[in-house]
Amino acid sequence: MSEVQNDFNKPHLRKSIDRTVIAYIVLQHALFCAFALPGGFFREFFLSFSLASLAFHTFLYTLLRFFIDDFRNEATGILFPSMNLANRITLVRISTLPTLFFLVVAARTYRIRYPLLILVVLIFITDFLDGYVSRKAHQVTKIGRMMDSASDYSVLIVLTLVFRYYTLIPTWFLLLVLARLGIQVVFTAALIAINKRIETRTTFMGKAAIASIMVVYSVEVLSLIAGGLPLILKVAVEWVVAAIVLASIVDKVVSFASCLRDRGKGL
Repeated sequence: MSEVQNDFNKPHLRKSIDRTVIAYIVLQHALFCAFALPGGFFREFFLSFSLASLAFHTFLYTLLRFFIDDFRNEATGILFPSMNLANRITLVRISTLPTLFFLVVAARTYRIRYPLLILVVLIFITDFLDGYVSRKAHQVTKIGRMMDSASDYSVLIVLTLVFRYYTLIPTWFLLLVLARLGIQVVFTAALIAINKRIETRTTFMGKAAIASIMVVYSVEVLSLIAGGLPLILKVAVEWVVAAIVLASIVDKVVSFASCLRDRGKGL
């Protein structure tokens, strides 16, 4: 019965993906214009932004269609007839990456620093919102977990570079975050090569590391808005978070070793 339902839902899901990606292309162009027109850099950046955004969303669309069978409720195995709300929220975060990149480049010359930081805070909020929505509605999907993980690390890379560019975080913190993300990429690629498929395995320490890094960035934003926080408070937060990130690196190594042992037992 479930396979019949899935066959019926798949064409509707394809159309939903089509409409969603098109809507997000329009949304990102509108967001860029909201910054570029009053900021005075529309003519300088619009064409390059538009081409990059279209290329990025084409790639994103291809991935969504390729993994269409993973848009199913993990509890029931039923394929959704459309993208659920949690997946749409996660996709917004991913969709914003090219826009965020071009706005950071423009911010070097044009006065959009404060609106840009507000956008960063809103992106942070979506990271907590999508997981809450999926669990609340009992609509957890494999594609949702994959997108959530990919968006977390992609956004963190961009934002870490943004915050270092504005000298809001020290160089050592930048290197630590990039090291954590680099280890994640290498281990994930290794597991894909070994297992011939993508399996997302989220650990508590992994989520804690991401959340704690976002706390650091939130503190930096608050410091900027408030006109500065006590230096000892900022340094204390950075070192506490650094300890959490280091612990997550150890946890990731242990988790990777465990996956290899499980693979070895199955052979």
